[in-house]
Amino acid sequence: MDSHWHIGDLAWQSPALANGTAELWRGPDGEVTAWGWVPAPGHLELYAPPDLVREVLGRFPETTTATAMDTDTELLAALLEAGFREVDEPFFRHCVRELDDLPAPRLPEGYAVRAVRPGELAERAAVHRAAWRPKWIGELQVPPVDLGDGESGMTTERYAMIAATRPYRRDLDLVVEAPDGTLAASALGWLDEVNRAALLEPVGTDPRHARRGLGAAVSLACLHAMREAGATRAKVCPRGDAAYPVPRQLYHHIGFRDAGRTVTYGKGGR
Repeated sequence: MDSHWHIGDLAWQSPALANGTAELWRGPDGEVTAWGWVPAPGHLELYAPPDLVREVLGRFPETTTATAMDTDTELLAALLEAGFREVDEPFFRHCVRELDDLPAPRLPEGYAVRAVRPGELAERAAVHRAAWRPKWIGELQVPPVDLGDGESGMTTERYAMIAATRPYRRDLDLVVEAPDGTLAASALGWLDEVNRAALLEPVGTDPRHARRGLGAAVSLACLHAMREAGATRAKVCPRGDAAYPVPRQLYHHIGFRDAGRTVTYGKGGR
């Protein structure tokens, strides 16, 4: 659970990976042992064992920033050696929770939580879009902050690509149905069966149904589903800086605790 990346992160990013610059390193058995990906010009995301870190960095000479976990000493040392220094950027806090003492989710009257249904991808994509608008997320902060007025790029086609990517499971893709039958909130779970490690990401609530406890309820329901599927521990990765406190507070409320955090290194940083 100390890794910056979970297999579910990669599946969620599969549409972007298909369109971005990515390279794979394979061992003698053909298994992927390292990878590097440029999601935006100059920024590198990577995974590599200690003996391949410098080779991966060398393959992307245009890199100006890279992200790592603060516990990944080998990668951090390689970045320093390559002339990078830590820069002050928004970061993500990895929060973890054991799954042996989960409380039951509690929903307002008339609301129900369930798995997404076959043929419901358009509605599933729509509830994600409704939740992920920076303007309304900023308005929920205390005090409110201006996060701009962008919009999620999620489409039915994009969600279909994610749903077709291993290890997506429809029984771990949960939604809250409102009294009128529309979708009001969602939480997507990912299971690493080898390590029995779950990822809760992303979680969101349509602002028309905000402040009713739906985010906590659908998150707990998803944790229950992941435990039933074999997970023993889960993580979630909200923004961790002071400008974005509400999601982390929600996850603390349902039993997550802070673990490591991401750090960004850049050329010319402090």
